[in-house]
This record gives sequence, structure tokens and C-alpha cells, in this order.
Amino acid sequence: MAISDLLAEAGLLMLIGMIVVFVFLTLLIFATTMLSKLAGSDTDPSASTTHNSVSGDDSPLNAPAPVIAAITAAIHSYKQNIK
Repeated sequence: MAISDLLAEAGLLMLIGMIVVFVFLTLLIFATTMLSKLAGSDTDPSASTTHNSVSGDDSPLNAPAPVIAAITAAIHSYKQNIK
């Protein structure tokens, strides 16, 4: 075999490989999109709640004074032990 034949075969194999990878990735993206749409339709939007509000009873700002004192003491003790 001549070198030109080997280069032509290598180029063809490279092209086939690139096409196979492109098709596989396209199918993977399509399948992932379809699965996310399918899974997204099962969730109830009213069921999800956010806990990011500061006005809630479980907010760190509404913690009892002994809890805040204990946390402050723990942080102070930790910083003293690091030195």
C-alpha cells in the first residue's frame, strides 16, 4: 500500500469516527432533554416551598439568646485553639 492510500483510509476512519461521536452526542442531548421534560411534568409547582425568607420562625435571627451565646463561645474557643 502506498502512503497516499493509508492517509486516505486514515482520513475516512477519522471522518466516520467524528460522525459517530456527533450523532451519539446529539442523541444523548435529545434523550436528556426529553427525560427532563418528562420528569418536570410530574412535579407539582405548588408543592415546592422556599425557606429563604428571613421572617420565618426558624430564622437564625430569631434564635434564643442562649443559643447565640453558645455559638459565639464555640467560635471564640475554636479561634483560640487555631493560634
